Amino acid sequence: MGKKISKSSSNDNENELERSNVPKPFKYVDGKRYHNVTSLRYHLPNDGDEFDRLQMQHYLSRYIWQSNFSAPVHELLRNGGEDIRVLDVGCGPGTWILEMSSDYPQTGMFHGIDIAPIFPDTIKPFNATFSIQNALEGLNFPDNHFDYVYMRFLTAAFSTEQWETIVIPELVRVTKNGGYIEIMEWDVKIYGQGPIAKRLMDSCNYQSFIYLFIYLMN
Repeated sequence: MGKKISKSSSNDNENELERSNVPKPFKYVDGKRYHNVTSLRYHLPNDGDEFDRLQMQHYLSRYIWQSNFSAPVHELLRNGGEDIRVLDVGCGPGTWILEMSSDYPQTGMFHGIDIAPIFPDTIKPFNATFSIQNALEGLNFPDNHFDYVYMRFLTAAFSTEQWETIVIPELVRVTKNGGYIEIMEWDVKIYGQGPIAKRLMDSCNYQSFIYLFIYLMN
């Protein structure tokens, strides 16, 4: 007698095939975990040590500026409303979103996106949401959707062409007319240079300096 494959068994095989074709979100190099998105030039890891660094970076930035943002949106967020929406592009572990959504519970939605699922899944404020997205593939939101779009510390993640032709246009597209886009980036110029630092900066172009910075961070 021939062996008949049950419908459930066939479905299990199809589901297993689908899972095998889904790209893994992480890769491991020398014991450190990294994202697995080949189109992105973000070379820093996303393991526990990197989470600690990102948290420290967040709190230092907040202390220096005495705020989580610079755009004039306090009144907008304080007055809030279900139709007020805020987007954080490259949210990482989601610290900024978690704090902002707690500080402004009147605001309808704070949404964070990142290329890897390193943000909270269930334990978060009621108005905080997250999703996996890659800005280089286009933001999965309609036009004129957000009142405030925030983005920081991704200067090394994109090429100049990607910034100019994809990233910035996408941020503008999803922002409402009259809305705000805030981008905070670090300045790679070393101020108060001594002779060694001056030689380093004179000999490095921008890209090589970024790679040196990442090497030292690791």
